[in-house]
Amino acid sequence: MKITSIETIALRDDADGTVTSWNPSFEIADTGGKAGNAPASTGGYDLTVVRVNTDEGVSGIGQCEAPSLVIDGIIRSSQGLEALLVGEDPTQVQRLWQKMYDSTGVYGRRGVVIGAIGAVETALWDIAGKAQGRPVHELIWRSFATTASDTEPLRRVTPYATVYPPGANLDELEERLNIAISRGVKAVKIEEWPGQFGNVDVETDIAVIEKARSVIGPKRDLMIDVQNRWRDVGQALRTIEEIERFRPFFIEAPLPADNIEGYRRLAEATSVRIAAGDWGFSTRHEFADLLRRGRLDVVQPSAVRAGGMHEILNIAEDAYRFGALCIPHTWCHVVGVAAELHLAAITPNMPYFEFPIAFPPSPLIENLLLPNFVISDDGTMEVPNRPGLGYELNEDVISEFRVEPY
Repeated sequence: MKITSIETIALRDDADGTVTSWNPSFEIADTGGKAGNAPASTGGYDLTVVRVNTDEGVSGIGQCEAPSLVIDGIIRSSQGLEALLVGEDPTQVQRLWQKMYDSTGVYGRRGVVIGAIGAVETALWDIAGKAQGRPVHELIWRSFATTASDTEPLRRVTPYATVYPPGANLDELEERLNIAISRGVKAVKIEEWPGQFGNVDVETDIAVIEKARSVIGPKRDLMIDVQNRWRDVGQALRTIEEIERFRPFFIEAPLPADNIEGYRRLAEATSVRIAAGDWGFSTRHEFADLLRRGRLDVVQPSAVRAGGMHEILNIAEDAYRFGALCIPHTWCHVVGVAAELHLAAITPNMPYFEFPIAFPPSPLIENLLLPNFVISDDGTMEVPNRPGLGYELNEDVISEFRVEPY
């Protein structure tokens, strides 16, 4: 079996025109809530899927949280990933990861190039599993030194639901949390938001978290994503001390991503778990810095940016040595969710992984993969035992929402 091509599949859903970009530089202004003349990355969902094709008709899929035109350039340029991999055996996944990493080292090694490499790597594992008739978690299994964990893959694993956006007020927050609870999840995460948590004052922060805890009840875990809003350790500590009684499972991205020494000071000053790793961090090398200098309690490599499935296992094993958790991020990128299912099945320090509950809803999140994801009444998801990742692209959704890379 040989690789014949690598596709960049750009997908765009305008939804109801109210999707809010995470990037404040792309806020929709003076358009009455409509996309209007705003950049293409606002007002709707923009997703980038990668598909690796072979001469035997077997294909694999991956995903990257980055602009499709950028990923397409990394893949299809004269010195890009496709040129490196065409003609190669797709089942030699780790060797090909190293080939991509080495060959792009001058302009890569971190950032968006690693995201593209990770998307291709995930697709290669998908192909390798299909070629051997085995699920990916059986292929990527690794020893975590001496552990107290099971020596067989888990059959069921546990997502936490990110409720995003959390709503413009407490009533809307309650409504959206109830939707998440109705899905059966054991844990939910809420985000900072204008006029809400992390943006007004400590009293508002307390009110938001008190409301969230009252809605989800005492038995579900509550995660909080600050999205780098706090500017100093003192501000972060004051709020954490006030909300600690509501038992947050972790506080994500409390400080700017490059403030590693600040993370160390914060983690050493509170018993609440401090988490980070989604905001552009990639490869085991950057996460080693977060663990050794930042002293994090939870690392959050993105399943669609950090460098691929095996790289997340490298990160998780390093975290295990520090007594830290590894809880991967993926937001609304559902091929990343498929990868997370396999990772959580074999990683002893991965009690949760991210699952999206997005507002407004979109077929690109809820129906992009077949079969659809199912969360059971006990809040767990079945680990696929089907070959590869165990999911295929829904070609009807692809046909409806595919656009040229942009």
